[in-house]
Amino acid sequence: MKEFRKKQKRLYAFMKALIIVAAICIFIFIGIKPAVAQVSTVAVMVCNYTCDFLILSAMAVLFIYYSKYGKSDAFLTSVENELSDAGYYLTSRAENTQNDYVNAVILDLQNCGYSVNRNVEINELEFDFKAENRKEFFYCIKTDNADKNDILAYLDSVIYDITVKNLKRKGNAVICFVTDKAEDEAIALSKMITPLGKKEQIKIAVAVCELSSRRVYFLGNIKTKCQQMIANFVMNCDVPIKEQYIGKERLPFQVELEEHMKSFNIKDFKAGNFYAHE
Repeated sequence: MKEFRKKQKRLYAFMKALIIVAAICIFIFIGIKPAVAQVSTVAVMVCNYTCDFLILSAMAVLFIYYSKYGKSDAFLTSVENELSDAGYYLTSRAENTQNDYVNAVILDLQNCGYSVNRNVEINELEFDFKAENRKEFFYCIKTDNADKNDILAYLDSVIYDITVKNLKRKGNAVICFVTDKAEDEAIALSKMITPLGKKEQIKIAVAVCELSSRRVYFLGNIKTKCQQMIANFVMNCDVPIKEQYIGKERLPFQVELEEHMKSFNIKDFKAGNFYAHE
């Protein structure tokens, strides 16, 4: 991945420089064209051909860059965010039981204008509550043990609820699991942001709150509405998140992901055969 990124950055720098040079040359030629035309028609033709060449070259490089790197850029950026993020965050809430913790979160949501519905069923899955405030959604599930299958199943239900039942085309959503134990695969998935729509108008984030360790697992190094919602309601702290709530330990899944991404290649990615999380 690192070598791929280096090639991408070199081509991007070349493309950017070429576009700037082409634009400058065209503007200069437009300004001096009347004077050049008075001196020589041949000079005007040479300038015209030069400008055409620069424009075509810039378009060709632009096409090469986006055809090769365009689709992979967002994917690689999301992986880089996972790798550079803190392994975990620490909650500032004092509640020790699942019921007390969830009730405290509900109270804060209501104080911030969210409408809360308890014991909601979506696609045959039970949510302890769902909170909504315009284009912001917050879903919560209490579970003894959070695993990968739980996250994927509840994520599908939330996508259905937002896009089909509520017909939303823009918004931010958080799925919060309050659990006694979080499995490693669930922790890895908590670092992902699920975007929906061509322009990613809807973003869904996962937060796993492990009460036994006071840890909250989520993608916390990118400033988004989802990050703010998790910090405010799950951790009960402000953003930017203070150092005292940021865990310094790098988690095993981040080491494994970094090793896995060394085998990244654009051919497999475009063919749909390469995934960050198997």
